Amino acid sequence: MPGFNDNESSARKIARSFDDPRVKHFYDPFPAHYAGKEFAKNRLTQGPAWDIYFFYEKGEAWNDTPPEPAEWMHQLGGGDRADATKFRTGQGLIDQLHKAMHRVTKEKCRDD
Repeated sequence: MPGFNDNESSARKIARSFDDPRVKHFYDPFPAHYAGKEFAKNRLTQGPAWDIYFFYEKGEAWNDTPPEPAEWMHQLGGGDRADATKFRTGQGLIDQLHKAMHRVTKEKCRDD
């Protein structure tokens, strides 16, 4: 999802830096933030979602709205904008992303 200074060109460039057939990249134009607003529903107290990581079980059906993620976390600070128990940064973010990825892919972690 773009920030305030991103555009479709920069979003495409960044998407090419992470090429994996299991990953889908989408551009959510500023200031509309169509997807960001939808992802924020039931998770944020204000504003569109960005700096949020969602993990879904394989085969999860997407219809008019995103389904409930199997796991999610954010980098929105420990304030009241989002669930403070889901706030991660630095090594804690890396560790939680790693665990969530292995949980939904059912692959063993290299540390297991």
